[in-house]
Amino acid sequence: MGPDNVCLPRELQLRIAQMTLPPSWAFRPLLLAACLVLLAAARAAETLPTPTPVGTMPLLDGRVLHNVLVKSNYYDSIVVKADEGLLKISKVILPKEVLDLYPARPAPVAGPDTLMQPFGPNGPQAGTAGVPYVRPTPRPTPTPRPTRDPIYKGCTIVNYQPKAFHDSLGCVEIVIRNETDNVVVISPGEIVCLTAQGLRRPGWNFITDGVPPIIKRQEFIPAHGDVDDLLTFSNEALDISTVQWAH
Repeated sequence: MGPDNVCLPRELQLRIAQMTLPPSWAFRPLLLAACLVLLAAARAAETLPTPTPVGTMPLLDGRVLHNVLVKSNYYDSIVVKADEGLLKISKVILPKEVLDLYPARPAPVAGPDTLMQPFGPNGPQAGTAGVPYVRPTPRPTPTPRPTRDPIYKGCTIVNYQPKAFHDSLGCVEIVIRNETDNVVVISPGEIVCLTAQGLRRPGWNFITDGVPPIIKRQEFIPAHGDVDDLLTFSNEALDISTVQWAH
């Protein structure tokens, strides 16, 4: 059967009839190529299975999905649309009847790394044509800065969290633990806070919240005990990143 006798589905014949190409033999090869492309697309569409919703799909992890429609099939999972939402499900927990329809496939083999040329919005720069791309040398891992000793006078700052006290917004609730056998006296200025902008603020006052609240210039930490106080640094709100001993 020659190219002139290609049998096309009626839908394709109607679409071709709507084309407004001039009746010239010069366009005949283009018309034939377009017909073949449309015919191949139609045949490919006919071979694809029509997705049918599944009423219920019990998974091996105990979940049950309802009105399930498979949207995508990957080598190790499927994407489904169900009453529970759009979900990506591993094939490990699929029931056998569903796994038979969408069996697991080996993972694709990763190809060699491809070096991409940097994109310039203004096109290649003058004098750079033909210059091979050189992968930049990775920066060395920075050495972490030494931190302050977390123990001061045998005491440790166990926990802190920002907490305003009336009009004083730059405050934290702080828990200090004494690991020694003696009572330890701590002054507010022996504790500082560091803000996200790098500012260092010393403590002003310890406050024991109550009725009425007790404002203290010193706090006595009992032996092998904890003290939970408010510590003020500023009346203004502070973006506190850390609280530590000043020494």
